[in-house]
Amino acid sequence: MLHETYEAQGFSVLAFPTNDFHQELGSNEEIHTFLQNQFPEATFPVFGTTSLKENQVYQELQKQIPNIRVEKNFYKYLVGRDGVAIALFHKHQDPVTLRPAIEQALKQPIVTYLDEEIKSR
Repeated sequence: MLHETYEAQGFSVLAFPTNDFHQELGSNEEIHTFLQNQFPEATFPVFGTTSLKENQVYQELQKQIPNIRVEKNFYKYLVGRDGVAIALFHKHQDPVTLRPAIEQALKQPIVTYLDEEIKSR
């Protein structure tokens, strides 16, 4: 629901399944089928199963918020338009309660690589 609500404003939910916690269903195909059957309204991208140790996105986000660790599936990072992690939310945090944080993040200006190049000159 959050993905669909805020997608036109530049927000996206990205899912990175991992079996590091022995909770995943199995193959990527099984995960995809499960999501289609159980959550057909979910239209966000779901990437292939990976280990957190091998996932470069996770590794970068963990560097940005080093004092909190993902301990189970369904932890949620909120990442700003600049690609920097804003917060990490616990698996039990209802995604709907993230609306204020998402709306605040969407108010931030979009920073592009070209903007950064101009600033550095």
